[in-house]
Amino acid sequence: MTDTARDLLAALERTGPRPALAWYGEASRIELSGHVLANWVIKSVGHLNDEIALTPGAAVVMDVPPHWKRLVLALAVWSLGGGITAAEETRSTAFIPHRDQAMPDLLITDRPDDSPVENADEVLAVDAVSLAPRFSGALPPLVHDWAQEVRASPDHLSVPLPHWSGPAPAAGGAAAHRPDTVDRADDAPVRLLVEQDGLEELPHVLAALLSGGGIVGPAGSMSARQVADEQVTARP
Repeated sequence: MTDTARDLLAALERTGPRPALAWYGEASRIELSGHVLANWVIKSVGHLNDEIALTPGAAVVMDVPPHWKRLVLALAVWSLGGGITAAEETRSTAFIPHRDQAMPDLLITDRPDDSPVENADEVLAVDAVSLAPRFSGALPPLVHDWAQEVRASPDHLSVPLPHWSGPAPAAGGAAAHRPDTVDRADDAPVRLLVEQDGLEELPHVLAALLSGGGIVGPAGSMSARQVADEQVTARP
């Protein structure tokens, strides 16, 4: 049986200094190497385990706009066996079916003072800003500041991982069933263009990362020249 979380972390470590994620959602391009993306996921797993006490089967509501931080947190939640739902339809995406959750175990939000989710055992505040060292707004009592707290988490995985609870990687690789895939050499790493942060195409994102490739997005924020410069080999 495959272990998606451990396989993903191992693949990112093998990718090493090569780019695993390029993000064009803000004023400048942000690049995360395989090492760095793995480190963000590992530190997030440690934080969710140590500070939030997230357990397999925990109900997590995601109320954050598309961003690479949202992708990292989703990967960490699924690595710990949690389930993710959307807070509301305006932030719902294909990978998260909306369902009612009266009392989630964890709310992850960029608006802790104004989230549509009124009750949660734990609340994690996350700014959708790449280089923010801490949450920019005032935090209500007992709300965790992810950007500030996660930096103190271990750089090496020290948490026993349960069975992966997220979507499975796409069969046949990241470019499977994509008729407009760009021709590439068989040994070239996959560079997958994603519409937002990759969660809507997560099976293909996982396949790309597991194969030693990377993802680029959001597609709507990129010019044709930027797409070409990123050497994109597969498209939505």
